[in-house]
Amino acid sequence: MNRFTPIFLVFALLTATIFVGCGQGGISIIPLGAKLQNADNAFNEAELMKVRDDDPEKMKKNRAEQQKGYDRAMKLYLEVIERDAKGKYAQRAHYQIAEIYKRKYEWDKATEHYQAIVEIAPTGYYANEAKSGTANIRKNRQIIKDKRAEYQNYKALYDADPKDETFNIAAGALYEVARAYEGLENYPEAIRNYERMVEEFSAHSKAPQAQFQIGNIYFYELYDYTGGWPAFVAVTEKFPDSYEASQASTLLKQTADILTEIKQLMDEIDQNRSKKAMEYEESGRKITPADRWRMGMADLVVQSFQQVANDWEKLRNYPRAIQAYEKLASDVSHKKFAAADALYRAGTLYQQNGEYERAIQAYNRLFENAPESTWRNEAVYQQAVCYRAIREFGSAYEGFKAYMSITKGDTPYLREAEQIVRQFELDQDQDGYPFYKEQEEGTSDQDANSYPGSGS
Repeated sequence: MNRFTPIFLVFALLTATIFVGCGQGGISIIPLGAKLQNADNAFNEAELMKVRDDDPEKMKKNRAEQQKGYDRAMKLYLEVIERDAKGKYAQRAHYQIAEIYKRKYEWDKATEHYQAIVEIAPTGYYANEAKSGTANIRKNRQIIKDKRAEYQNYKALYDADPKDETFNIAAGALYEVARAYEGLENYPEAIRNYERMVEEFSAHSKAPQAQFQIGNIYFYELYDYTGGWPAFVAVTEKFPDSYEASQASTLLKQTADILTEIKQLMDEIDQNRSKKAMEYEESGRKITPADRWRMGMADLVVQSFQQVANDWEKLRNYPRAIQAYEKLASDVSHKKFAAADALYRAGTLYQQNGEYERAIQAYNRLFENAPESTWRNEAVYQQAVCYRAIREFGSAYEGFKAYMSITKGDTPYLREAEQIVRQFELDQDQDGYPFYKEQEEGTSDQDANSYPGSGS
């Protein structure tokens, strides 16, 4: 057995599914916001589904289940578009459908949905994201086409007459092909091309980087530790004197320690569940959050959930960290301070990941469930930041004003909020519309003839 291969690793990952929720049921007529959230939940469940398995048949089944999850999400997103063809909900639905098509490597269909967003609201937040997404697809597809041809030509020249120049050009081109696939989030093809780079050009200076990047993709993009583990081990074995080898050795030890701790904490959480309450719940009887846990163990469970989430953050596995925080907030909701803290942490992770609408939802849950939380003021400010990021300037304006009204003393964000509000209230062209309203409608505050509803 390799000295880097921990026995517990696969088992730790299998038990990580303790945090995966059940699929969302549906009602034919529900508010659009709720339907969109159901679609997001279905999408997230598909994203977090464990696909890799040592058994090929099981892996095939897992992939099929993941595909069903994406299909379920797409169906809900399409229903949102049908009911809100030109609205803000439709924009997000088109964007998420494009993300699903990217998972399927159907770039033309993804681009079609990006274009649909631009047609609905050409100056909006999602339009800017869509334009960037379209440009990224086109750029990387072109790189793959050009660099693959360059690799094939110069590899043939090198095979016929080995020279350093043709060797370096062919190796560099293949490396760029792999990077372009990574830019497209086509991780299986990126891995295959990095592996080819290592196999065919092991003497090249970028070969250790290519092998290391395979491990990075598994660990930090696919969250697949059983796949990434041998990739990092291969760095230490194939390129023992490289800088990447020392990095890989350190990373493997740290990851092993963290995954071991996560498994131990999850076992503790499971052991502290009240068996009687679980039996009641399975029989259909209602129980309170406090009933779920053995007498006097709730505080320990809170600490375990918090550490699990913190450990996932250390591994940059933010979806699992968010999942742990949200599980804490729902399963130990009677611990108000801890639940509020968990919702705030989930919101900040969504925000850091650019999922601003999910962050807004998390902050709203904090306001609803723990209005007296010590995180309330900060959450109000951060929610306003999220609204500004998605160009909902009216909501952002109200949020920053609310933060100013509830904040006492000199706080880290007070001056910034005051400055933003002053800017939002400007009306430089004196047309009666403040800056934030002009921004939201995509009109100019420098031209009195350009104002909301003017058509210019």
